Amino acid sequence: MSAMTTSTERRTTRTDPFETPEERLRRVLRTRPADGALRTLAHNVTDLFRSDAYVEELTRAAAGTQVPVTTGRRIAVVGSRGGAGKTTTAALLARVFAALRSDTIAAVDAGTGLGTLSLRLGLDSAPTAADLAAAEPATTVEELSRTMGRAQENLLIAGSGAGRTAEPPLTGTDNERASRLARTISRFCPVTVYDCGTGMHFAPALWSLDQAHAALFVTPATVAGVEDALAVAYRRPEAGEPGHVPMLVVVVSVDDNAALDAGRQAKRLSDAGIPAVHIDYDRHLAAGVELDLGLLARKTRLQVSALASRALALAIDGRAG
Repeated sequence: MSAMTTSTERRTTRTDPFETPEERLRRVLRTRPADGALRTLAHNVTDLFRSDAYVEELTRAAAGTQVPVTTGRRIAVVGSRGGAGKTTTAALLARVFAALRSDTIAAVDAGTGLGTLSLRLGLDSAPTAADLAAAEPATTVEELSRTMGRAQENLLIAGSGAGRTAEPPLTGTDNERASRLARTISRFCPVTVYDCGTGMHFAPALWSLDQAHAALFVTPATVAGVEDALAVAYRRPEAGEPGHVPMLVVVVSVDDNAALDAGRQAKRLSDAGIPAVHIDYDRHLAAGVELDLGLLARKTRLQVSALASRALALAIDGRAG
């Protein structure tokens, strides 16, 4: 177990009389389930009198995450505006794949600035993509594991450039090193999830899309968010054209009192020929701290499991389902 993981666990379990209000809030939020006590009780009582229908649904939804992968697949998570849930979606995918697969999964923060992918996956920091791209390529999965942050036994992370003076190579002119990094990680990790910086036309997103086998365009369930999805879908290269990457739109409800329903907006896009799914508002996700799949609402777990299955299918055979 790495020192970073040990530090995270120590922060989670300790009761420190000198704990700051910010530390206490983070500790409370990271353990707060999406469902309140009354809803949890209702679920438990209901489960006493019915079959394991939810378990069966969850098993079906997650089945696609466990399909064999013969060559490493890269999934880019992109978006046009901040606050849409892009990093949350990338972290959820990484967690689901790591939880349901026995092989090693990688998550890479391909943006610049104050990225939060490491935080959402339980690490205060992790080696940056710049660090990894500048180093000699790993020759074994054990060597790769020693050079990346480790969120859990089979989940490796490359963090953001937060607090660094130099931008990651993903945004520079020497993209060959970054491309070599992508190939190295894919050599040992059948699934890599890229969390791209905000903005479809900035270098991190362009580089990640160029390396990706599939893309998820994450957008909020707002009027502007749906317009963003329409604009990207209609302007992106068609299959067979240079630069084409199969894409699935993910409409996220980031506000419990939002005027638009995420599910209805995803259906509107699908009816227009744009493959789309949705993730409903979830109190645990909205906290903005470490993700714990066990604290998600049941509905959310079904949604993110199905999303991971569709994302991997898209990366393998280009079909959004």
